[in-house]
Amino acid sequence: MPLNDLIKEYIKMKNYEKNPKLGYELAAELKRLGIDNPIKAGMDQEVVSQSVHSLLSALGIACDDESIQKTPDRVARFFTDELFYGLNYDNFPKITFNHNSYGYNEPVISRNISFKSTCEHHLVTISGKAFVAYMPKDRVIGLSKINRIVDFFARRPQVQERATLQIFHALKYILQTDDIAVMIRATHHCITMRGVSDQNVDNITYQFGGKFGEPVMKKEFLDLAKDKE
Repeated sequence: MPLNDLIKEYIKMKNYEKNPKLGYELAAELKRLGIDNPIKAGMDQEVVSQSVHSLLSALGIACDDESIQKTPDRVARFFTDELFYGLNYDNFPKITFNHNSYGYNEPVISRNISFKSTCEHHLVTISGKAFVAYMPKDRVIGLSKINRIVDFFARRPQVQERATLQIFHALKYILQTDDIAVMIRATHHCITMRGVSDQNVDNITYQFGGKFGEPVMKKEFLDLAKDKE
């Protein structure tokens, strides 16, 4: 990704309100379900920087070179503040709730939510799109908050199956409804850049709950999530 795009994404990520209380409630719920990431402790930027320095040295790179000297600190800031900010539940986004006073009872669907994540097996990029839907009961949330939730769970070393479940159960907890659908379609660069080096494969995972588990609703959701010619 070009540097200017990274800077824009960083600014966008910084400019949102956070709700650590809700974040840690969700952490407890995901741990109860056995689907949280294996997080042992909080991130330490200084230790990350030292580790990057050791890695570069082990690769035979001269860390005293003018071009490389600040790389460990740059990478540490990038890891802790941007790429893996979703490991810290202090960063969970504030969710704006509205009472469903107008009685809307049809699906709310967000298509083509772009995200970037990182494969926890090879530490290379996963890029793709999420498709999320819910049937409101007493509460609705701001539409942009769905994007925030997807981005939060993507911004950590991840596997696609777990991310799908985390987004699903986070929305189920927040919205207090079983009527949730989540589908992720992603490219794993551990497949495109190594091993079989397949440039064309899409990897798809999904989870349906409540009314979205019924055949008609499931088909409607999957049809809406298809690529349109």
